[in-house]
Amino acid sequence: MTGFRALLLAGFLALAALPARAQSYDHLTVATNAEPDTLDMLTSVFPPLSYVILRNVDEMLWGYNNDGTVRPTVADWQVSPDAMTITFHIHPGIKFHSGDELTADDVVFSFNRQLANTPSFRRKARLVAKLDVLDKYTLRFDMKQPDVTFFDGDQIFLGSKAYYQRVGEKEFMTHPSGVGPYRITGYDPGQYIDVQAFDGYYGPKPKVKSARFYIVKDDETRVAKLKAGEADIITNLPYPQVGEMEQAGFHLVKFPANPSVSIVFDLLTPQSPWHKREVREAIAHAVDANAIIKGLFHGVPYRYPMLAPGEEGYDPTLKDYAYDPALAKKTLAEAGYPNGFKMPIYYSATSFYGFRQAAESVSLYLSAVGIQCELHNQEAVQGLQLARRAQTDHSIELVSVGALPIANTGLTSLDMLTIAFRSTAPSVVSHFDEVDDGIEKALGERDKVKRAAIIKGVVDFLYNQVAVIKLWDSVSVYAMKKGVDYTPIAHRMPFMLLKNVSIAAKS
Repeated sequence: MTGFRALLLAGFLALAALPARAQSYDHLTVATNAEPDTLDMLTSVFPPLSYVILRNVDEMLWGYNNDGTVRPTVADWQVSPDAMTITFHIHPGIKFHSGDELTADDVVFSFNRQLANTPSFRRKARLVAKLDVLDKYTLRFDMKQPDVTFFDGDQIFLGSKAYYQRVGEKEFMTHPSGVGPYRITGYDPGQYIDVQAFDGYYGPKPKVKSARFYIVKDDETRVAKLKAGEADIITNLPYPQVGEMEQAGFHLVKFPANPSVSIVFDLLTPQSPWHKREVREAIAHAVDANAIIKGLFHGVPYRYPMLAPGEEGYDPTLKDYAYDPALAKKTLAEAGYPNGFKMPIYYSATSFYGFRQAAESVSLYLSAVGIQCELHNQEAVQGLQLARRAQTDHSIELVSVGALPIANTGLTSLDMLTIAFRSTAPSVVSHFDEVDDGIEKALGERDKVKRAAIIKGVVDFLYNQVAVIKLWDSVSVYAMKKGVDYTPIAHRMPFMLLKNVSIAAKS
């Protein structure tokens, strides 16, 4: 055996001395921490996790350029002068993976299926009065009122009605048929999803022919797979390893992205200490978010008090609450809590990088001013379900280190407010009439200057109420082998779009 090992080692050394052979990227390997909650985008309870992989399989009634602006894909449209009707003209000949042609009936089927199954979509679609099929390729949306966020908010994914009627619910859920550039060829839950380029795709044919998405929720394991050559690209590179990986020669792509990681308070429970504004202000002064960014996350993320510069309604006069533990203690005493109190903090360690670390840091800062925190780790879907229960069950006391779409999301500011702060949104646990009324007014305001002023007023109100405490605004970091490049799309959650991957030619 000793002689065999020596011979084997000599063979390896001889191979290592040979010139590097050109590696084929017909197949790409991606390691991501995001696993879809379902393979059917029309029934996803938590779309942000499903987007990461399934955006390759499913597409919407319209699309986005790399800068996040809206562009036609499978259809063109006209908006009426009063913005009360939107008429779509579907391009004939577009095929689902099942071979069925995309028609107006499929759009109605998809809209109704999302409406029935996806809580976040119900919020987005609430201003749609009805859909009318005008002919095989034409349909019209009639609105209850103008909605300036329609193309940002109502992300209508497309499923085949004919395929559903042919195969039934179970097959439709487990073997989805989208119109995207890739179709699913294999799925081992918790392990991987395999996709292959769809020959009948209506758009430019993707250069990557097939891919495996490994589902790797542990941060260090994803990094190890890249270092070992077991992955070509990984998502959500941990911030502390950004510098090390750059020095090691890996190619990194960084861009501001959803979410804004924030301390989110349940303000629907009047008996909780944090129901008092003064307590929330004390907590804001007790946590040194800048030190968390600089020390724990090596200065990678950004931080803005609310919106980022250039976003509609941005107020440059807003400043982060200063770190001042003495003032925090004084404010707590004045609010009636000189000895502090106990507070739960829920967080998800599997959706995006840094939530566990942030929750632990917040807990340590708050213990210094007398607030004893109980940390609870949960899956993202469980967190949404808990928030929804808290909307009606006011015995639940809920504080979370949560993901909110506030700054640098690619969304309009108005859509951000609707998702994160409107009381009727699926997971919002606060209710301010000033916020709801302002959002409603801004939704129908087509004058940009007037709309920006309304949004600024709502944002300033939320800031002054300390409705949330922003810790940092995410920067999504993709790490990949040298020669591999990825262009993210600056819209909503970070995706992993294989058609946006390019490979440098090898000599």
